[in-house]
Amino acid sequence: MPWTITDCWYAMPSVSIRRPEAPIRTAISLPRSKSVANRALVLASLAGDVGLVQEADDGDDTRILLRLLQDRPRAMHCGSGGTTFRFLLAWACVQEGEEHVITGDARLLERPHDALVDALRALGADIIRTQEGYVVRGGRMNGGAITIDSPISSQYISALLLVGAHFAEGLRLTWSGRRLSEPYVRMTMHLLDRAGVEVREESGTIVVSPGKVAAVPFAVPPDWSAAAFWFQIVALSEGSEVLLNDLTMDGIQGDREAASLWSAWLACIATPNGLLLRHRNAPGPWSHEPVDLRHVPDLFQPLAFTLAARGIPASFRGLDNLPLKETDRLKAVADVLQRLGIAAQYAGGEFHMNGTITRRGPLSVDPMLDHRMAMCAAPLSLVLDEVTVSQPDVVNKSYPGFWDDLRKAGFVMALQH
Repeated sequence: MPWTITDCWYAMPSVSIRRPEAPIRTAISLPRSKSVANRALVLASLAGDVGLVQEADDGDDTRILLRLLQDRPRAMHCGSGGTTFRFLLAWACVQEGEEHVITGDARLLERPHDALVDALRALGADIIRTQEGYVVRGGRMNGGAITIDSPISSQYISALLLVGAHFAEGLRLTWSGRRLSEPYVRMTMHLLDRAGVEVREESGTIVVSPGKVAAVPFAVPPDWSAAAFWFQIVALSEGSEVLLNDLTMDGIQGDREAASLWSAWLACIATPNGLLLRHRNAPGPWSHEPVDLRHVPDLFQPLAFTLAARGIPASFRGLDNLPLKETDRLKAVADVLQRLGIAAQYAGGEFHMNGTITRRGPLSVDPMLDHRMAMCAAPLSLVLDEVTVSQPDVVNKSYPGFWDDLRKAGFVMALQH
């Protein structure tokens, strides 16, 4: 039996990627959306049956959450998953008579969680910060009204909404100030409604009525966040066509905004089998106005590298939470661009880039434990001689089959000791 990338990555510190020798023509089955899956799993657990969620175990974050919800151990180690960690904090608060320690990798524990913890405590939760993590004693929470102003992560909002129906008084959550990643909160509200929870918005306040979560099946769709790397590939590969199996423009994932953001360089064509991406030989216009990505910050990395490879200057805003991810994504992207000869500066939630790639030789990228950094670096091999990515296993967080899919598309892959 021939070896595959996924068979061998665990023994290799890096993978090198070279461009395909022919135009890319392939069909790709994307991983399932971890954003949808993780929300659905929490709701299914509250309904008493995590088995209600179908096809939910593509990436490490979702597999870890599923296992923890199934086994319900006292110590719940979330790895590096911020969504897993924050959702479990809220989930554990409403598990009456149970005590759990919510913990994770060192980088995860360093990321900001205080606003969520403070909100849960104000609503009646019993949470203590210790050296091992957050000790949560589940109980009957009163809930009620709370205001969260300009949270650095929309996951705080979603975590509270997911458990709001279990509060005696329900939840009246006022989300004031800056609203980062708002489509993810809309996704949460949609799934709550699907699970029979009464949820509505009244003049900036999201109201969740007390009640039970219904035991309804959830089908997890393909992941639009993962699709963005194929948008990047098709935009940079002349004559390419990639069918993303079962992906549709309909749905609740905010990252479907990729279809608009990459429209200058590719066409998105709906087919009975999925979404066909076709390279535009005559690129359309690109606006040089600042691009506001506050609703879809996960698209920043592949979009910035697409623009860099095409020599297009750009400015971005709404990226306030990217320094707080698995790594500082603004710094990581700037570092790569500067090594390619492109001027890049960032401050606060803004990022500015200008220039063309002057380097054509090999490029080595350390993703610094960031799955998205590894995946957006690989397509740069379409304009460079070679790209080498260390820690190739980081993609398992959200897209375990990424390297195999690149090879299927014709990229020349080599694992290195």
